[in-house]
Amino acid sequence: MNFPESSLANLGNLGYTEDEARFLYVVATHSGYFSMRQFLQFTGTKSGDKSMAFSQKLLGKGHATARSFLRNGLVYHLFSRIVYRAISRENLRNRRSHSLEHMRTRLVALDFVLAHLQYEYLETEDDKLNYFCQQLGLPKELLPVKRYSGAIPNRTTERYFVDKFPLFLSSGSFSPPVVTFTFVDPGLGILDSFKTHLLAYASLFEALPEVRLVYVSPRPTQFEAARKAFLAAAGRPSKKDPSGEILRYFRLRKLWDERKYEKLTNDDIEFLHLSNKRYARHRCQERYPSWRDGIVSDDFVRSEIRDLPPQRKVIFESELVDGQIGLFEAKPRRKPTPSTAVEVKNSQEEAIGGPFGSVFAAGADKPMEK
Repeated sequence: MNFPESSLANLGNLGYTEDEARFLYVVATHSGYFSMRQFLQFTGTKSGDKSMAFSQKLLGKGHATARSFLRNGLVYHLFSRIVYRAISRENLRNRRSHSLEHMRTRLVALDFVLAHLQYEYLETEDDKLNYFCQQLGLPKELLPVKRYSGAIPNRTTERYFVDKFPLFLSSGSFSPPVVTFTFVDPGLGILDSFKTHLLAYASLFEALPEVRLVYVSPRPTQFEAARKAFLAAAGRPSKKDPSGEILRYFRLRKLWDERKYEKLTNDDIEFLHLSNKRYARHRCQERYPSWRDGIVSDDFVRSEIRDLPPQRKVIFESELVDGQIGLFEAKPRRKPTPSTAVEVKNSQEEAIGGPFGSVFAAGADKPMEK
C-alpha cells in the first residue's frame, strides 16, 4: 500500500504520530470504522498508554465517535471532514453513519486490508476507472454502476464500485500484475447479497481473461456455497461473439499501418487505441498479418474466432478473518481451519490449491460536523 507523504504530513499537522497517521489513512480509505484491537495489530503493540493516548486524542479533537458493544468493547467511527480532507478523501461516504451490518462489514474489510498491506490497492473510484478503462481499455458500460437521483429532476449521478470492497493488484507470480476482487461477508450467514454482487459484476468478469476473487468472512459457513455461485456465474463462457469487434480492429489497424489517417474519425482512433490494449495478448494477433495481406477472408477470421475456446482463468479463494466478531456476539463460534481455494481454467478444469490465508488470532454518539 502506498502512503502519500503529503497525507501523512497533513495528519501529523493535526497532532497525530506517524503510526497513528498511517493507521488513520488506512481506516479512512477502506473502512471508516475500527476497533482499538485493530490499531494495536497495526502498530504491533499491546494495550496501554499508546492506545489510550490515541483514543483520547481522536475523541478529544472530535475526529471520531465511540460506540460501546459487548464486553465493553468500543467501535470507533472516523467521521471528521478535517481528517478526510487531510488525505484528499473529503467526499468518501465512510464519513457517514451507517447500519450495524455495514459497520460489521467494514470491520471485516479492514481486517483483510491490515493483513495485506503489501498489495497495491485501487483505493478510489477514479483509480478503478483509470485502471479498467484506460489501462485495460474496457468501456464504462461493463463496470458495476449505481445511479442516484439528484436535486434536479430527471438527472442522475452515476457511481462505480459503490460496494468499496478492497480491490488490488497482486504481482507475485503474476506478470503483469493481476487484479484481484474481494467480497466482504460480515458473517451473517446469508448469501443473497453475494449473488446480487455477482450480477452487478457479471459484465466486467466476462470481459476479463482472468478473474480472481477472494471471499472474506469471519465464518467459513458460506465458503462452499459462495464458491459454487461464483464459478457458476464467472466460469461461464462468454456469450458475446467478439469477431465483429476484432474485424473492425483489423480494418482500422490496417488503415493506421498504411498511414491513411484521413480515413479515421476520432471515434475510430479511440477505438483503435483501446483495442491495441485489449487485444495485445489475444490470439487474434496471430491472424492479423494473414488477413491484412489478403490471405484469409473476413468469414475465415469470423469462424475461427467464434470457434476458439474461451481464454479465461477463474479463481475463487477464501479467507477467514477475526472481523471483531466478539464485539457483536455473546458466544462467537470458534474459527476452524480455512477452506481450500479452487482454481478453474476455461470454466471446466479444476485444480485444488492452498487457501489465500487467514489472519488474526482468534449507545452511539451522534457525530457533529468537523
